[in-house]
Amino acid sequence: MKKTLWGVVSTTAAVVAASALLLTPACTKKAETQKETLRITCWGGYAKPYVEDFQKLVKDKYSVDVDVEIFNPTDQDEFFQAVKDDKADLISPPIELPKIPRFFSFQEGKQYLQPVDVNNIPNLAKMMEVFRNDQTPFYNGVRYGVPYNCGPYGLAFNRDKVAAAPTSWNVLWDPQYAGQYTINNNFPKVNVWISALALGYGYEDIFDINNLDRAKVQEKLNALAKNAKSLWDGAANPEEFPELALATTWGFAAQAANLKGGNWRLATPAEGGTAWIDCWYIGSGAKGMTKTLAEEWINFMLEPARQADVVKSQGVSPVMADTGNTLNAEEKAMFHVGDDAYFKTVALWRVLSDETEQAFNAMWEAAKELRQ
Repeated sequence: MKKTLWGVVSTTAAVVAASALLLTPACTKKAETQKETLRITCWGGYAKPYVEDFQKLVKDKYSVDVDVEIFNPTDQDEFFQAVKDDKADLISPPIELPKIPRFFSFQEGKQYLQPVDVNNIPNLAKMMEVFRNDQTPFYNGVRYGVPYNCGPYGLAFNRDKVAAAPTSWNVLWDPQYAGQYTINNNFPKVNVWISALALGYGYEDIFDINNLDRAKVQEKLNALAKNAKSLWDGAANPEEFPELALATTWGFAAQAANLKGGNWRLATPAEGGTAWIDCWYIGSGAKGMTKTLAEEWINFMLEPARQADVVKSQGVSPVMADTGNTLNAEEKAMFHVGDDAYFKTVALWRVLSDETEQAFNAMWEAAKELRQ
């Protein structure tokens, strides 16, 4: 009896199941997860450490599997080329790059960047005023870029070799430190600027070659290049720091050297200094979900955890005052976390005229010839 009843039930269940399969609409089948790719051209360390957390965010919020492709350039020209050739959806250049004449990215009918939708970047509203109000990433009143971090072309000193914190850029010209410092190579303007500041020029002069005594600055620049132990591209080499007394740095290398047991600090020259802002820009080729993910990335990088890491991993300043609870008082003070007033005392990088940029480049090339 049980055997017969089981057979009837099994047959009936099979018929019902088969019918259900025939009558089930195709739309009830489990949808495949959408897959996207986000191509990021950024300075080293700006993306790779955060990919997994970003992928999780995107999966939870959009049910999208995103593959993040990262390219790290060593020269700012590569940012412009990446969007010009539509090889990047996101770039992280100095904030003024898209407006520099030779990189101009807003030509009518030939735009290499596109505006951001600020509604998709809610953290922007909480950004420090000095960065949020900077008009450099705007064009025709429209925001194209979003600041990410900020740092000086700074003067770092090795406390194991330099007894007291230097108070002037002129320490780089002190004979006792000849052959004991490293300076940048691929941003000629920064060395012209510190040479001019060391000579007593002010911020209102250093961004225009016509405001400088070129011969006088050239002489100063020549000595700076000749007596340097090494020149660095991209970022200073922290492996070299144990041998050095002084270094110019974006901040990254000094922090990296300290993580390996170094004893480096950033000086505050009385003449002041210049500071860069790196900014996220979206390439004109990013469409649909790709653009959405690009804006999601920008907002993600402004979250407290990532902004705290700007200090801890990069050794530079965050653009957000809120960095959570992971930074100590010394770190906050050293990197001016949330200190709007401080950033109003430094000269943020500006757009240079073609004439000025070409002059600065030529001056640096002439100075380097003395190293041979």
